[in-house]
Amino acid sequence: MANTQEKILRENFERSGPFFLSRDLHPMLDCACAPEFATYKTSAGDIEAILDVPISVPFNAKLREEFFGGILFDRDQHRHFMVDRTAYEILREAAAGHCTGRELLHLTEHSGETGQGRQTLGSLLQNNLLGSLGTGSTVEHFAARDLSLNYLQSPIIVEVEVTYGCFRACRHCAYESSPEARMPEELTAPQWSAIFGKLAEAGVLIVQLTGGDPLFRDDSFDIVEAADAAGLSVYVRSDTAALNPQNVDRLKSLRGLWHVGTSIDGADAQTHDWMRGRGAFDMLRERVGVLAAAGIPVAAGATLHKNNHTTVREIGRRVTEFGAQWFDIGFLSPVGRGVNLRDLVLNEAEIRESLDLYLQGVRSGDYTPSHSHYVRRGQTAQPFADLTDLVDKLPYLTEWPFSRMRLDPLGSSYTAGKLKGSDFSGGYNMTDSSVAHIWDNSPNLAQLRELGAGGRIHSLDYRLLRSSHEFL
Repeated sequence: MANTQEKILRENFERSGPFFLSRDLHPMLDCACAPEFATYKTSAGDIEAILDVPISVPFNAKLREEFFGGILFDRDQHRHFMVDRTAYEILREAAAGHCTGRELLHLTEHSGETGQGRQTLGSLLQNNLLGSLGTGSTVEHFAARDLSLNYLQSPIIVEVEVTYGCFRACRHCAYESSPEARMPEELTAPQWSAIFGKLAEAGVLIVQLTGGDPLFRDDSFDIVEAADAAGLSVYVRSDTAALNPQNVDRLKSLRGLWHVGTSIDGADAQTHDWMRGRGAFDMLRERVGVLAAAGIPVAAGATLHKNNHTTVREIGRRVTEFGAQWFDIGFLSPVGRGVNLRDLVLNEAEIRESLDLYLQGVRSGDYTPSHSHYVRRGQTAQPFADLTDLVDKLPYLTEWPFSRMRLDPLGSSYTAGKLKGSDFSGGYNMTDSSVAHIWDNSPNLAQLRELGAGGRIHSLDYRLLRSSHEFL
């Protein structure tokens, strides 16, 4: 493994047996592990009973080869796991069919890793990533294109900005979305359907439909269904204003719907509605309840600023009472309309206070984070010791392209919303390019990887990257 690859793993992930667990604070970048998994068992235990039994992956899955080993994605539960080379090879052979445990162990003997193979096999079994053959599940395998890459073979998640149109015009919106903000040449539903097919063929696991509000268009639910039909795991990030009983049923019928994400910015209507508009809080309460009653998981996120950060636990408790399954936090950034809210951006002391308060709620069971690194941090005496040099920069950080890519409403590629309108947006277009070509060659992505230099994935200060005069 090359030095840069080793540095990426060291900077961003912890090892637990054959698993790599993400340490990144940014909730959208916890690509390494399932949301509900906090820790993994690593003891091999007694596996003698299965050594002569055919075993396989007991759920419908996608398995991708990567420079560190591979990624196993559970399509049924929308869980993903980063595993080392030994675990990847065991999973690959098990997925190919009809291997016994003994045959899988024999595979590891050829690499001189018999002891590690037994430990790894036991860990995969104990975490139910392997089980007895006969479940009828299928595993789609994606071999690596180039193991020398210092980033993933293709994005794990692609964020699709369906439109910049939105039912609201929130004060802090980075995209300056509103009912009048639609672009004249937004891609059509058939065009997005073709792109979703490309993404699935390239091994992309998740598509996040966002905006604006991805449900703002008349054909929005056709686009959602096209993403599902392509075999992608679908995450819809919406204000929920468009929901009614009929289209909630359409969402519920999707095979690959992971969850609906929405926002809450206050524990009461006054605080929330100040940011998002009159009536937003009451609508949020009603729509989250409707989704929860339909069995559709909801993740709610709060953008923290000087007017709400001390009430983060109350915010999390309220939205959990509404029916949200997960609650996450982020920090106000002075981009888009947010440039008018510079005075509300948290300083380092306030950010630390916010993180501590949020973690207190996690430890107390007030709410559940959508990504498990917060749970793991809550189990340590100094949960944010690894972020000492980054805490004061959190409102201004974005990621270099390791695991995700973003497409604007015209299909043009870039990496993060905080860079919209900069020299690092507007890359190659998905309508006439392959995923691999864009991922490897789009100049904006390549330049950001060079700036990241293999360090923390979520560590680029956009204030140093924006070309607009207001960020210089």
